[in-house]
This record gives sequence, C-alpha cells and structure tokens, in this order.
Amino acid sequence: MSLSEDLYKEVILQHAQNPSHRGPLLGANIQESGVNRTCGDELQLEMLVENGTIQRIALSGKGCSIHTASGSLMAEAVEGKTLSQALKIIGDFKGMLVENKDIHFDEDLEELESLRGVQRYPVRVKCATLSWNTLEQALKKNGTH
Repeated sequence: MSLSEDLYKEVILQHAQNPSHRGPLLGANIQESGVNRTCGDELQLEMLVENGTIQRIALSGKGCSIHTASGSLMAEAVEGKTLSQALKIIGDFKGMLVENKDIHFDEDLEELESLRGVQRYPVRVKCATLSWNTLEQALKKNGTH
C-alpha cells in the first residue's frame, strides 16, 4: 500500500468517525432527502443559499462509513461556494468516481481524491455518491441548474 493510500484511508476514517456539517440547520431555505436502498443509507440535506452562494450546509441521517465520509467531504467542499462552482465540483467528483476520469482537484479540494479507490467496489459507489446526487437534485429542483 502506498503512502497516499494510507493517507486517503485516514481521511475517510476521520470523516466517517467525526463528520462535519451535521444537521439540522436552522434557517435552511433548501431541503432534500436521498436514499440508497442497496446499503440502507438515508440522508437529509439542508442548505442556506443566499445571493447564489451556499452559505451553510448540513447533513443528517444514517449510513455506512463511506456514505458518511463522502457527505462530510462534500459539505466542506461546497460550503461558501457559488452554485455554479458547486455544480462543477459535483461534476468533477462524479466524473472521477463514476466515469473513472482522471480528475485532479485544486489543493483546497484534494481530500475529495481520497474516495477515488471506492470505484474498485461498484456497489459502494452508490454510497459515496448519495450526498452528491442529493445536492445536485436539490440544486436542480430549486432552479439553480
């Protein structure tokens, strides 16, 4: 196992055990739910979006460690970003994980690459993408796509 794989596993473990951006979020003006029936993951996403920017985001629900870590990493990646920036990050992340594209994130988002190894386990890709798909659905429903 390479050093980078060890570091990536540590990032996933940290976010799974101590996820950031846990909800509920008071004052949220966008809410969306998501479910991964394969694994049993459930997600409630809440955001405060003002002037085209995700001011705050929070997640609640239950799920496996991959789902929890991915949601935590996603929330950190998109909070403070404009909606168009968030949509690009979603596209890049899903391109990396689902389409096996050779995506390299900017330094402030490089922890997202820790989930690249999930693609070796196709059934777990749904766990890793649930929060991302739920965020994308929320943005589409609210006319931001």
